[in-house]
Amino acid sequence: MAKKSMIPGGVAALLLGAVVLLGSVPAAQAAGSSARLNNCWSTWGSTGTAAHCVNTSVTGDYRNEAHCGGIDYNRASGWHRIAKGSTVDPWGRLECAWSIRSSDLAFRY
Repeated sequence: MAKKSMIPGGVAALLLGAVVLLGSVPAAQAAGSSARLNNCWSTWGSTGTAAHCVNTSVTGDYRNEAHCGGIDYNRASGWHRIAKGSTVDPWGRLECAWSIRSSDLAFRY
């Protein structure tokens, strides 16, 4: 009786293991919203962020800031002058290369 080779079964087990391993890599799916600042806030999801102002309560300069994940650098939009009572939606869009942990707004008079 000839000996059966275990190579085909071994190869199948290795491929299945690789599929399971790759399937378990977490996807960048975080999402959320910052605290409100003068009726303005920032939202983020997966890799991007955008800022929103609705009936802004204080005139000033606003900047959206993205806190990127991994080895990516954090990013910030330029300063946007937004007047009291204004609605600017959306503005300050930013993208991170891999993922985003959170975003928030900065304000100055």
